[in-house]
Amino acid sequence: MDVSDRARHTLRAAGLRVTIARAALVAALLRAHEPVSMDDAVRLCGEDGGDPATVYRNLQALRDAGVLQAVRGVGRREMFELVGHGHARQDGHDHHHAHLSCTKCGRVECIEISDLPHKPAAPKGWAIDDVSVTVWGLCPDCR
Repeated sequence: MDVSDRARHTLRAAGLRVTIARAALVAALLRAHEPVSMDDAVRLCGEDGGDPATVYRNLQALRDAGVLQAVRGVGRREMFELVGHGHARQDGHDHHHAHLSCTKCGRVECIEISDLPHKPAAPKGWAIDDVSVTVWGLCPDCR
């Protein structure tokens, strides 16, 4: 199954309407293998992704549908990466990983660590949705 087919499959599995712009966005994220900002997504999608407002709306819709998760880096706007929906099984990139964020430029990359924390017991009245780990440091360009 090629990237375009995987993108359409991901959208259908999430119960989302398959459009050219959404398929282009998911395909771009499948190829990226790391979190991307909205500006990155616009660039990676090209003309098929639509204008920046369309890319933004689709990022939000995909996040709301559970296809994407938000990743935050220092000094950068929200970044996004795919979760589940066949992404991990087909290219080896598992969404249960940590993020390495450069404290100078905000670049974010995924890293594997052996012991990710599990969901802790929630204090009374709280519901925990997820646990994420960010490791801070300097990227090769900023060192």
